[in-house]
Amino acid sequence: MSNEERGQVTQHASRSTLWWLAVAAVTAWLLWMTLRPQAQVTADLTVITTPAAAQGISIPFLIDFLGNIAVFVPLGAAAALALADKPRGKRLLIATAIGAGLSAAIELLQSTLPSRFADLDDWLLNTAGTCIGAMIAAVLIQRT
Repeated sequence: MSNEERGQVTQHASRSTLWWLAVAAVTAWLLWMTLRPQAQVTADLTVITTPAAAQGISIPFLIDFLGNIAVFVPLGAAAALALADKPRGKRLLIATAIGAGLSAAIELLQSTLPSRFADLDDWLLNTAGTCIGAMIAAVLIQRT
């Protein structure tokens, strides 16, 4: 292996490690957001929900639908970018499985917390958000 090839391998490994660290950071944030008492989360989100309600946007739609999808997009993107050396289909599948697994774990944990509740719709929307993030990353990887 030439020095140039070794340099490329090292650069790829470093980039992949950074993306896996991003996956870990997003995972930690998601766990923090989803396992806190519901009243605290609701209070923290008033910065978003109050202006939205003033514009006539349904708060349940905003939180349940858009929120569950949007918050998992970064996880899917970071996981797909960490898996950039895999074929596109495998990368999308693994990244989406990571999000689906994390979301399932969150829903199971929420079912044990008195101030939270588990919901199959949340799992489906979180998984969809992860898949969307992975697809966005796939487009970015393809362009580079």
